[in-house]
Order: sequence, then C-alpha cells, then structure tokens
Amino acid sequence: MISSDDISGFSKPKFLIIGYARHGKDTVAEILRDKYGFRFTSSSEFVGREIIWEQWGKIRYPTFEDMFADRVNWRELWMQMISLYNTPDKTRTARTMLSRGYDMYVGMRRQDELDASRHLFDYVIWVDRSKHQPPETGSMDITQETARPDYVIDNNGTLGDLEGDIDKLMEELLR
Repeated sequence: MISSDDISGFSKPKFLIIGYARHGKDTVAEILRDKYGFRFTSSSEFVGREIIWEQWGKIRYPTFEDMFADRVNWRELWMQMISLYNTPDKTRTARTMLSRGYDMYVGMRRQDELDASRHLFDYVIWVDRSKHQPPETGSMDITQETARPDYVIDNNGTLGDLEGDIDKLMEELLR
C-alpha cells in the first residue's frame, strides 16, 4: 500500500472531488488527507470564511461555526452566494484554494464553474452513494454524466470498502 511517505517527494496531483450532498465527498477527502497527506477544505467552508460570514452570516448567527452547521438548511442560497463569488471569474474559488496550498477542491456545485476550472485539476473524482442517498436537487446543477469524471468512487459499501477503493485509486494514480 502507498502512504504519504511514498508520495512526499512527488508533486501531489490536484483533485476536484464532487458528488451530491451526503454522498461522502468530505469523507473521501479526509481519507486522502489522513493517509496520503493531501490538504483540503470544503468549498462551502472556504467561501463561507471568505465572504459569506461577513456579508450574510454575521447578522444571523452568533458564530461562524453555527452558520456553517446550519448551511444544510440553506443549500440553494449558499450555491447562489458561491456562484456570485465566482462571478465573473468562474475559476475564482478553485484558483484561490489551489494558490493557498490546498490539493483538493471538495464540493463544486455549478457546471459552468466545473467547465471553466477543469484544467486546474489533474483528476475529477465523483463520489457516488446513490444506493443510500438520493441525487441533490435545486442546489447543484452538475450530474455524474455532465461532470465527465476521471474516476467514480463507489461509496455504497462500508467505510472499509471506501478506504480500500481509495487505496486502489492512489496505487493506480501514482504508478
């Protein structure tokens, strides 16, 4: 098995990890962080700290953490606010995150942003948990078909299955 020590001398690939809400994107990113040393933050947290807290959240919530925890109740609005942050430059979030040392962008929701940013990433990974969670509606306009991912990670099994699939993917990518 490959570990973070095995890739420490190499330039780490840049990943865009996408999929529907509650399909396991952050879990995949956490495994890549913990086992392979990749850096990430979710796009919602990143843009939340960049602008949403100051311009919207501060007047509604006592803390950033409270606002961030409640984002599930505002998914469409958050998508719209992130989209505004990325207007007119559809690559803004992706470029800024990568320039700040993150290896992964987790949670892009707009097809136009994906189309504009695809060249910034070495691999687009779709995380699928469709046997347990329905597709997202209203707050994401990317589908697995329109995303044209380089890899699909099946997250319909156990956490151990997911870790094993990520290990296989990393072995393939770093050969």
